[in-house]
Amino acid sequence: MKKILMTVVAAFAAVTMNAQMYVGGSLGYSTSSYDGKTQRSAFTLLPEFGMQFNEKWGAGVELGYSSSTNEASDAKPSNTAFTFAPYARYTALKLGAVNVFADGKFAYTSRNNQTANGDKAVDNKYNVIGLYVQPGIAYNLNKQFSLVAKFGDIISYSSSKPDADGAKATTTFSLLNLSNAVSFGFYYNF
Repeated sequence: MKKILMTVVAAFAAVTMNAQMYVGGSLGYSTSSYDGKTQRSAFTLLPEFGMQFNEKWGAGVELGYSSSTNEASDAKPSNTAFTFAPYARYTALKLGAVNVFADGKFAYTSRNNQTANGDKAVDNKYNVIGLYVQPGIAYNLNKQFSLVAKFGDIISYSSSKPDADGAKATTTFSLLNLSNAVSFGFYYNF
């Protein structure tokens, strides 16, 4: 057993010695108004960290928080979500300072979508588990900084289930859904 443990530690050390680590993520804010009054505002924070093992393969994790509020209702219901999403990254193409990649991602999200019931907000909690393949492009400004854009999903499967007794899950499958979300962010490589 001791030999196996030492072999695993040595293999991990060998892989990570040559690995390049990065931290970064994306940040977003939006608001909409009607007749000069705010109707809805939303905030998203997606920090990310990972390790590039070689020119082709890497791994990382996104930790996310998002929140939105509907100001048009007296109850002012809000939607919040916390996400944990580890991924494996394959860099398919390098063209000078540009890298084209795809992330294979497993994501767990805990979400609370409040609805208005008169002047009160009612909690609707549910959990979402998903598998995604997401394409992206990184532009390396220099050895330390990169600008990153991620585009929707090539393939996605998710299952969403309300956090209540006897609740049924809703599953979703999509193929080549590249327009549903575009995010921009940055990485600091060290």
